Amino acid sequence: MTRTTGKLARNVAWLGAGEVVLKGALFGAGVLVARGLGPAAMGAFTVAYGAAMVLMLVLTAGQAEVLIRETARRPEAVRALGRLSRGWQRRVALAAVPAAIAGAALVPDPGLRWTLLAFIPYAWLRSGLVSVGASFKGLDRMEVEVGGRSVELGVALLLLGALAMLAAPVWTTGLAFAAGAAGGLAVMHRQQRTLPEGAAPPVTAGFLAREGAVFLVLNLGLQAVLRLDTFLLAGFGVAKEEIGRYGVAAAPVWGLLGVAQLFAVATYPTVARAAAAGRLRLRHIAAIVAGGGAAGALVAGALTVAKVPLVRLVFGPAYLASVPLMGVLVWLLPAAYVMMGLGVLVAACGRQRWSLASQAVLLAGSAAANLAVIPRWGTMGCAVVAVSVWTLGLATSVTVATLAVRRPRRIEAAAPAGAELE
Repeated sequence: MTRTTGKLARNVAWLGAGEVVLKGALFGAGVLVARGLGPAAMGAFTVAYGAAMVLMLVLTAGQAEVLIRETARRPEAVRALGRLSRGWQRRVALAAVPAAIAGAALVPDPGLRWTLLAFIPYAWLRSGLVSVGASFKGLDRMEVEVGGRSVELGVALLLLGALAMLAAPVWTTGLAFAAGAAGGLAVMHRQQRTLPEGAAPPVTAGFLAREGAVFLVLNLGLQAVLRLDTFLLAGFGVAKEEIGRYGVAAAPVWGLLGVAQLFAVATYPTVARAAAAGRLRLRHIAAIVAGGGAAGALVAGALTVAKVPLVRLVFGPAYLASVPLMGVLVWLLPAAYVMMGLGVLVAACGRQRWSLASQAVLLAGSAAANLAVIPRWGTMGCAVVAVSVWTLGLATSVTVATLAVRRPRRIEAAAPAGAELE
């Protein structure tokens, strides 16, 4: 096994193990809230946690992807890059946090209002976990974020258990998660201080802000792509039960897309170093298309075989009507797996702005097609549109990746050390 292969295998192992543990812990948190605090509290918790994740994306300001790439290129400047990035995030927070507080304060339901407000500190602390973890990921040290997140969720679970026993108000769940995130961040900061001080930052805060803004738009756009069909179904007045069945069909599909994301994160530092050295070639695109397509098809085939017992055992017989929808949706995975891999390559080449073209195809195509098919075919129309649009987006992604490899951005020339952000 070569050194690079061994490094990639270790990255995948840590991220895979972490994904299992963290997803299990989040599931356990949901069970504690649902059983200990009741259905109404579970509803408020679900909405508030989801809102906190969106706010966390905004507060992170796309810096995770930038830090992984720039740290992989310049490991000697890891601490300086981290400080510069966190400084920009604090400036983003000065605008985003008051806006979030104002928005939450306008919610008429008092239970949901206070829960939304209580989760805002968690969103900020969680953005710190993501950013510090990104610095270590750029050094191929995936275990640091896994450890920090494990502390976060371990503390949160202990506190949630106590809150459930006390039948505490639901807004206290936000404080439990914030306490956990503070503990995890403290552990990660301790490890960060063991890194050598190293070189001065090789780029400016303005460069990090501009690069991160594109990744932020991509991240928010992906969330829109994943949820647009559900919003449109609700807008057309489709029955909630039918939308629920569609959600059940989509849940395992989007969950399995996380496998591709895991491999993408594991390979990102290595691909970034290869791009900086000018070693990326068209054959690497071909390898991603072949490997990602085969992996996606294998996963889709396995889910096709297992879909009936999966729905029956996990969701219950009442959701068996979701099986035909799942049988269609799974076939977006081959294209989605390839696109995830190509996105890493494009970002490593510094051309993430070009990835917006692929995402625009997905979003515009999905919106137009769903508007046309929902009135006639409902959720099955949405499933067919999803597969068609992701396959069309694949062609755009291959084109963008080819151009990025042929014309990588010279980041050193684009971001000389100099004046800070105006």
